[in-house]
Amino acid sequence: SLLAVAATVATPAMAATNFFTSFDSIAVAPGGFIVVPSAEGWMATGGAGIEIQNNAAGLPFSSPNLVELDSHNNSQMSRMLEAGIYTLTWYYSPRPNQPAATNPIEVSLDSLGTLFTNTGAGVGNTAWMQYSASFTLLESTMLRFTATGTNDSLGGYLDDIRLVGSAVPEPSTWAMMLFGFGLVGFVARKRKNTRLSFA
Repeated sequence: SLLAVAATVATPAMAATNFFTSFDSIAVAPGGFIVVPSAEGWMATGGAGIEIQNNAAGLPFSSPNLVELDSHNNSQMSRMLEAGIYTLTWYYSPRPNQPAATNPIEVSLDSLGTLFTNTGAGVGNTAWMQYSASFTLLESTMLRFTATGTNDSLGGYLDDIRLVGSAVPEPSTWAMMLFGFGLVGFVARKRKNTRLSFA
């Protein structure tokens, strides 16, 4: 029973944090684009806004839309994350027929700095690749995708951004976990040291 109690104490309640954004909920005319101040939980925090295209200059990873982060100028989109343990995945493609110098997108966290920089020379159509980063945040911070290439209204593409995470245990939970592990070790040691004696 002590082991059962220790196991219960050592298991913190983890509140999962998840989001998935494909930008497909935004109405955009086929072959066109719009520039918006926010989209599916993302806020424009730099440049003219978030440009959402519907097959305007390349195929999206998931239809019908994609994001270009060089709307009328180099732009940035951000969203706040709470403390947690996270895995972030996203799809990136260079803009078709554009040089690598115009296509970079930087992925960053205010508290940790740059996680990754995507870039590449565009070919005849989109060339999507999935990227991933895992990180732990001990406090709330901003996640940002930022166009850092030539400021010419042409830039790299993003699609299907997913974040999967769980809460960082509170200090009191860590203390309970350590107590639980210690209790398990104490019970195991006592059992090992117990000797049977016969008169």
